[in-house]
Amino acid sequence: MNVWKGLLTREWLEHKGALGWGPVITFGVIVVFVMISLAIAGTVEINLDLDDEGHRGSITALIDESLSEEIPTEAALANRLDKIRHGVAEIFLFVFFIIAFFTLLGMLFDDRKDRSVLFWKSVPASDAETVLSKYVTIAWIGPVATIAMIMATYVFLFVVMTFLVPGRGALTVGNLWSNSGLVVGLVELIAGFAVHGLWALPIYAWLLLVSSAVTRAPFAWAVFMPIVIGMLERITFGTGVLFKGIGNHLSLKAIPTAIQVSVDEAPSGRATGLGDTFALFATSDMWIGIVIGAAFLYGAIYLRTRNNEI
Repeated sequence: MNVWKGLLTREWLEHKGALGWGPVITFGVIVVFVMISLAIAGTVEINLDLDDEGHRGSITALIDESLSEEIPTEAALANRLDKIRHGVAEIFLFVFFIIAFFTLLGMLFDDRKDRSVLFWKSVPASDAETVLSKYVTIAWIGPVATIAMIMATYVFLFVVMTFLVPGRGALTVGNLWSNSGLVVGLVELIAGFAVHGLWALPIYAWLLLVSSAVTRAPFAWAVFMPIVIGMLERITFGTGVLFKGIGNHLSLKAIPTAIQVSVDEAPSGRATGLGDTFALFATSDMWIGIVIGAAFLYGAIYLRTRNNEI
């Protein structure tokens, strides 16, 4: 237990600049954008669909529309606030993916490049524990800061909307907050990232394998090798299994969203709630991905025992 605590603490301290400050900076940018928008135009533009027809609008427009004769119910208000929450989360999820991608690529590569691997191999921790600690850091520890900042953004936006409520007919602050879905949003994020850590295992493990194997240009190897193999598959067999599998596990499928994605015109995109999130365990894609990811992790551990420097 002490070994794992030390390894995880080391990984967090080494990468907290990206995993910790990345979401904080994203939150700051959103706050500044919202405040500037309020100061200039008296409204906050939210870049997401507000209804099935694809209309876009502002928080004030959302409040006005929720009071109109066409949308009189609290259920409609809750649905629109739900879309705002998920739309905000998408920004943070994109930032998290970029950070996770490059952090994983550098975790084992940088250790060999600066020869610090020789020091870390002198501590009482096996190569398996070291590699697995890096995976756990990205899969389940790193997202904590992202979840916290997503929730902070939710609260900030609802506070802003609270000041926009007075004078808007029957809508009250109580209606707004009771339909905010903040508790549900937090549970969805925690459960979504927990499952996503396993769903993304083949992607995360592949990046660690490349990081432990190559001597230069890990980004090129990580990106272009699958592309080349996928193109050879398509040319030789006329299939696209590899590309489809990569795209499937690259998606943040386990984390609920209001933005639906389709693959080959099939409604197989992102989860829309906790039911969809946990339903991934009943799919073959999840378990095949876990097997492939475990093989990649084994390869990364094996190469870690042999490659000490670049």
